[in-house]
Amino acid sequence: MAALESFSKRLIEEVQKWGCMKQTGVSLRYMMEFGSKPTQRNLLISAQFLHKELPIRIARRAIELDTLPYGLSHKPAVLKVRDWYLDSFRDLRSFPEIKDANDERDFTQMIKAIKVRHNNVVPMMALGVQQLKKEISIPTRTLNQDIHEIHQFLDRFYMSACRIAQSESTTSLCGLY
Repeated sequence: MAALESFSKRLIEEVQKWGCMKQTGVSLRYMMEFGSKPTQRNLLISAQFLHKELPIRIARRAIELDTLPYGLSHKPAVLKVRDWYLDSFRDLRSFPEIKDANDERDFTQMIKAIKVRHNNVVPMMALGVQQLKKEISIPTRTLNQDIHEIHQFLDRFYMSACRIAQSESTTSLCGLY
């Protein structure tokens, strides 16, 4: 990962390691069924699952943000988004094992803070694309072909972000917070 002076080598290595791990698939139907029974046990199970799963998903997004085509990864707005993902990864990995209701409540508060941090991901990514378009001086036809690859990435990225948000909302689906 490039230009990561503000992050430790250890953190970057950990992101690389977690980014290679297999994600656990969870259907929206399962989350709805699980979340329809707002018991303290279900909240605890949900938080424990997210504690293990979200670092994988967030690490993958951070890696993707560092490997975008045409220099998009180096645009200031995209670097800012990547840093948000790295900060969120660090927060999740530094959170201790979730053992009880108090841990679950603290974890839920941290997830809420992460969601706030990521509120501006879409406009910042759009700004990054605008920054790239300003710098590219190639024929429009070629630019449209190149931008198509970027659009494909953004579609995948936003869908992944939506799946992360679905996972994050497992806790809040239970309606206790």
